[in-house]
Amino acid sequence: MNTRQKRQYVKRFIIGLILALGAAWTAGTATAATQDKYSLPEPYLASEKAYLKEFPELQGLMDVMIATAVEQLKKPEADILHNRVCSALAYDMAKSLPKQERRLAIGADILHNISKEDKASVLTNPGVYNKASAMVAKLKKAGYFKTSPGFWTDEALLKNPKVGGNLGLIHHITGAMTAGDIAGKVKGFSAKDIENMQVTILEHSTGYWYFRKSVDDAAGRKDAWQVVFPEPENQAAKIAHDADLISQFVYESVVPEGSKWRVLAQKRWKATNTKEEAHIVYYVFFRLYEEAKTKEGQALAKAQWEKIRPELVKLMGLKPGEDPIKMLGVPKIFQ
Repeated sequence: MNTRQKRQYVKRFIIGLILALGAAWTAGTATAATQDKYSLPEPYLASEKAYLKEFPELQGLMDVMIATAVEQLKKPEADILHNRVCSALAYDMAKSLPKQERRLAIGADILHNISKEDKASVLTNPGVYNKASAMVAKLKKAGYFKTSPGFWTDEALLKNPKVGGNLGLIHHITGAMTAGDIAGKVKGFSAKDIENMQVTILEHSTGYWYFRKSVDDAAGRKDAWQVVFPEPENQAAKIAHDADLISQFVYESVVPEGSKWRVLAQKRWKATNTKEEAHIVYYVFFRLYEEAKTKEGQALAKAQWEKIRPELVKLMGLKPGEDPIKMLGVPKIFQ
């Protein structure tokens, strides 16, 4: 058994152990849930408690998500917050859907980032690419992605290190594979359920304009992103998409010093001070604002934008009524 095989064996063992512990928790043999040590603001906490009461098997997915974040990140709190907010939003937005579809939308949002920090889960790895190709082929044969004819049609682009080697651009693909493995170990998820969850995760990323731009830039052509990002084609996938999008607007993830988005402004987009951080984050969210696919998502995005916008304007040192784009222009990194 080589080093990679040993690592995969240990990973599978840990996932199995966590799921077993999650099952024990749902049976009442544990006194606290793994998420209790991490803060989650209202109303998301109430929604989380409600969906775990309605779908107790989702606790196992929650346990794996948290354990994975803790293993992969020195400071996992922001990512755990994001995933929990996503799943809480999905629960609230999906109440009009049949019970089974609601459960799958919530589960997909719990696990949608499960491979985002797994450095081995890249499409430049032949084994990973082959497994992903088999998954996509199986799902296409089952009738999915009919509204996204360009998806998975350019092997060279998918294997391009700037695309296939970029976890931010392809974690929805590798995450769908890992989520399928995890759900397969949880009692109550059929083969069809797992397919639907994988499709939902595969289709959750199209709301990120800067991801689409990165793919187009790597390919040197417009709309190359359609090879990588399939469009959400059913209501559950649209809800998972919008929940992921809207969760980005949560005040705690955007405004405070050290928050997820201000750190991203520093590390991904090279901001050097508070003003530049706020300017970049404002521009990113200004572009994200109109990406929601559902009426519920559009309303929630508007409500959250109205909370964070004035705070970002303040951090830029501008007056409340001033337009940052008119005053400061487009951030240099995006010009």
